Amino acid sequence: MADVKPFRGIHYDVNRVGDLSRVVAPPYDVISPEEQEALHRRHPRNITWVDFGRTKEGDGPGENKYTRAAAWFRGWLTEGTLVRDAVPSLYYYEQEFTIPGKRTYVRKGFLGALKLSAFGEGEVFPHERTLSKPKEDRLALMRATDVHMSPIFALYSDPKDEVLKILRSAMAAAPDMAAVDDLGVQHRVWTVSKPKALLGAVEGMKGKGVFIADGHHRYETALAFREEMRKKHGANPGAAFEHVLMFLCNMDDEGIVILPTHRGIHSVAGFSADGFHAKLRAHLPVESRDGSPEDAMRAVAEAGRKGKAIAWSAGGNRYHVATFPDLPAFCDKFLSKFPPQLRPLDVVLLHGFILEQVLGISPEAVTAGQFVKYYKDPAKVAKDLSAGAIQAAFFMNAVTIPEFRDVSLSGHVLPQKSTFFYPKIGTGLLIFPVSGDDRVPG
Repeated sequence: MADVKPFRGIHYDVNRVGDLSRVVAPPYDVISPEEQEALHRRHPRNITWVDFGRTKEGDGPGENKYTRAAAWFRGWLTEGTLVRDAVPSLYYYEQEFTIPGKRTYVRKGFLGALKLSAFGEGEVFPHERTLSKPKEDRLALMRATDVHMSPIFALYSDPKDEVLKILRSAMAAAPDMAAVDDLGVQHRVWTVSKPKALLGAVEGMKGKGVFIADGHHRYETALAFREEMRKKHGANPGAAFEHVLMFLCNMDDEGIVILPTHRGIHSVAGFSADGFHAKLRAHLPVESRDGSPEDAMRAVAEAGRKGKAIAWSAGGNRYHVATFPDLPAFCDKFLSKFPPQLRPLDVVLLHGFILEQVLGISPEAVTAGQFVKYYKDPAKVAKDLSAGAIQAAFFMNAVTIPEFRDVSLSGHVLPQKSTFFYPKIGTGLLIFPVSGDDRVPG
């Protein structure tokens, strides 16, 4: 069962820093070097100075970006830039955002301390594999600072929305914290500390599975940190280090948005647009149309309302839409090596059949970063096609929430860059202290 606890969060004192938009940031792993520099320049107390510091010439064991992060963090606490709440709380968190061409959404959830459990124990379900290098970086930062800086984003199912209703019943009218990020996403946080509401939310989460949407590396890092702390302090169910900072969001809410990540291929020896088209038509119906990559993206979204579809373009204001009229038979014939839960996914149809079997791009090559580029913006695809940076672009629809849930429950993982939950959770709104002395309520 999901064991969620309130905690005494650390956050910026808005009376000292003013507009929180100047000091919060996206998660470190989506920040480019240029964006990192801009965030550091934006404010001397921007959270990236701690969460995503820069390496300097001459750094060593005694002086490095992690020791500097710890010094800045503790200094900000001492001077009062950062403050810690006096009583344990849960933090109701809304994000309001607009998807161009669609509508405005409000994603709702709350920040709490989730009891850590290893994958496979039946409480927390991953959907992707992780790499070792990012975990080493996050663990070094956690050791230096004794805090969880960035919340993990996870989903749970609550069709009647009972948990969030309980928290909303105890909220003030105005948020305690608010910020607008560089993408125009509005972040609003309310502190909920009334005991009855806290108990109701904690009880309401029991028995629910938790599905990680974003932050697998950070979750596994928290597990590793917990093991280190247990060796120092012993296992203790009430210890903060036995928990992880998590944004928990109701997957049955209409504010959940998963965007597709499109693909481009490059450096494929002997690639011919006409030859590829002929090979694909030998197995699937393909309709060709005049239009831009943006038109291709809209066309595949429309076709996806009736069934599975993949669109592709090799430029020249021309695109093609392949459909799968008998999906079960196609999957049995061409994708039998994949688990049944994965076969009908758009990303598996693209990678497992089109890239691997038609174009000869092996999964190992894709994992190694060869031949495939990833795009969230079709305009960038069009630019790279025109410049010859890619030989062809492929457009697909996003994984659905039911598909995401079913794959997570199956114990299997999705291919690389299968899910893009939008928007990202803000870093710097709430920080969770996990030193050996920190506790969460029983």
